[in-house]
Amino acid sequence: MVQVDIIWPRMGIAKKSAMRNVVFKRGVYDFTKEPWTKRVIFREDVEGHCGLAVSVTEPVSVQKIRRFLRLSAKYALKMGADFMEKAMVGYADIASAPIDALAQMTGEKDVPETIAQGVMDIENVPGAGEEREATIELFRPRGNRKAGSVTLLLRG
Repeated sequence: MVQVDIIWPRMGIAKKSAMRNVVFKRGVYDFTKEPWTKRVIFREDVEGHCGLAVSVTEPVSVQKIRRFLRLSAKYALKMGADFMEKAMVGYADIASAPIDALAQMTGEKDVPETIAQGVMDIENVPGAGEEREATIELFRPRGNRKAGSVTLLLRG
């Protein structure tokens, strides 16, 4: 998934967001090659200086695998807590509390991880009838290594 945010398009609007499901080829996705229905992300009036922010999440298939592993870990931890309760007669609640707490935390987060992100200041918005491409370089959140780019078409 790709999330594109337009930051401060005009007074009183701090941010507008849109998401698209896309497939990257060699780290690049070019919106300008898509049909209009997929190209259009925002139809916003922009006043002066604004910014664009792009975030890319991990593929959904990886997300599903991670969810399965988290749920498996949660099940294993619950089994361990049950074992501790049976083994520590009289102290069952105290013995299993840390494991129960860890089991509760594991498997709850099912949000895709951000694998690349980038920002760009737009100081000169195209005027009426004008257009220009904006290529936003994407970097990995950890290590700040280049991960690719996204090209957007800006129209006035």
